[in-house]
Amino acid sequence: MAVKELASTKLNGLNVKLFEYDIDDEQSFSELKEYLIRKIRKSKIHDIENYDLNYYGSKNLNPEFIQKFNKQVAKINIPQKSKIPQFDVRRERVTEWMAQLLLEKEYNCKFYEEADKRMNIEPVEIDKHTPGIDVPGIRIVNNQIKFVICEVKASEEKKIPCSSVPLLQEDIQKSIDNKEKRVTREILQYMYGIRNIKIKDEELQKIVEFLTKLITGNKIELAESIMFFPVLIRNNINIVQNRDSRDYKNFVVKGVDNKNIENIIFAFGRSINDFSDDIYTEAMGNE
Repeated sequence: MAVKELASTKLNGLNVKLFEYDIDDEQSFSELKEYLIRKIRKSKIHDIENYDLNYYGSKNLNPEFIQKFNKQVAKINIPQKSKIPQFDVRRERVTEWMAQLLLEKEYNCKFYEEADKRMNIEPVEIDKHTPGIDVPGIRIVNNQIKFVICEVKASEEKKIPCSSVPLLQEDIQKSIDNKEKRVTREILQYMYGIRNIKIKDEELQKIVEFLTKLITGNKIELAESIMFFPVLIRNNINIVQNRDSRDYKNFVVKGVDNKNIENIIFAFGRSINDFSDDIYTEAMGNE
């Protein structure tokens, strides 16, 4: 992935890193689109094999009928567009996968598709926003495991800081405080997901043991065992030209060691709304 680190600074005692995605690198840009399209098509709800009529013991099904059925299934499972871009589930899922890919490449984070809520939604949830934490995962550095909490917002505002920052700060603070057991329930959901991983290795066993200790630990131990990544995906040329990290100038959270949080700005020089819609259209077709 053609990502460049443009700046690294501190604001309010927190690390802030500014990355830019090089959209002019055609090969890398194609790889990004292929990655996102694959995520959509591989999602349980879009995998046509999950609707195989042979599973139900259906008989006398001719190929023409099966083709018609599969086409209708795909059409039913295309999420509706929202008139308000920020409420569009297509945009939400695409930007969260973009943030996930960045964390994989730049921060050595691991994300299991079996535990990816976006990839395991049910047909009745296709138009609903993904509940809970946007992008949970695992990070292993020097044999130390951390549970990753990544919250994602995307903005094309010219204003810096953009209006999405207070919402991002609120989401992170709720996780730090574990309000309404936000984090512990997320860990249980993650554990439930990775049960479905077919290949059980030593690393996965260590991850499971780590997660079980988080469930039984206290609030301080929980916060110390988490790496927080607030991610802002921004389409604003001034951010790139000026190496501007001021989106986070008023970003303040309490109850977490500064070393356990890294604020990220991911500059993306395309319309985020159009790009997300194009990815879904290429993956699934039009409504």
